[in-house]
Amino acid sequence: MPPRRVTVHHENEASNETQSSVGPEGPPPPPQLERNIKNEFRKECPPVFDGTGDPAKAETWIRAIERIFKFLRCTNQERLSCVTYQLTGSAEFWWETKQRTMTREQLGALTWENFKEELYDKYILRSYRKDKKAEFYNLKQGRMTVTEYDRALCDMSRYAPEQVNTDEKMAEKFCAGLRHEIRMALACRGRLSYAESLSRALDVEEAMPREKTTTPTTPTPPKP
Repeated sequence: MPPRRVTVHHENEASNETQSSVGPEGPPPPPQLERNIKNEFRKECPPVFDGTGDPAKAETWIRAIERIFKFLRCTNQERLSCVTYQLTGSAEFWWETKQRTMTREQLGALTWENFKEELYDKYILRSYRKDKKAEFYNLKQGRMTVTEYDRALCDMSRYAPEQVNTDEKMAEKFCAGLRHEIRMALACRGRLSYAESLSRALDVEEAMPREKTTTPTTPTPPKP
């Protein structure tokens, strides 16, 4: 009796293998290409820092760089690799010297926050930040409009963030520095949020009588 022939269904086996490799969730996603973060960073036209000028210039530079980092969602290493390209002049020499004084372990553990601390200690001195903090603490409206006072308050709050880290603290600080007549008008309203305090203060200011400016007149000389 001749042996039985075994039929191999190659097509079925191939289709079964394909289905098993694909799985119930479909084919695997294509591998993600590694982005060139330095090119993406330069497309945003980041400013450079040369280490000259007053401390406010260094502050402005740091804030502009960090806005780009947040927009691009840069990692810690990407931030450090990009920021060194934006240092020029004496700032570039300072950072090169600073790196030479670090150990290999310190360089490996370096973070963006560490870099900012080093830059602040060099270009935004503690005495400057201390003076600005005291200036913010004593800030009053004076002869400023409510809008100008509010802008100054928000601008200088970065020097004492712990004093205005809640909406309640910000409202208290805002009201405490208002002119007496505006502050008294807001006091009868009870506890207000910062936005409500600002809105009420603007309304009171609008209703107050404006100071009249007198134009000096020159006397006309008598006719000969």
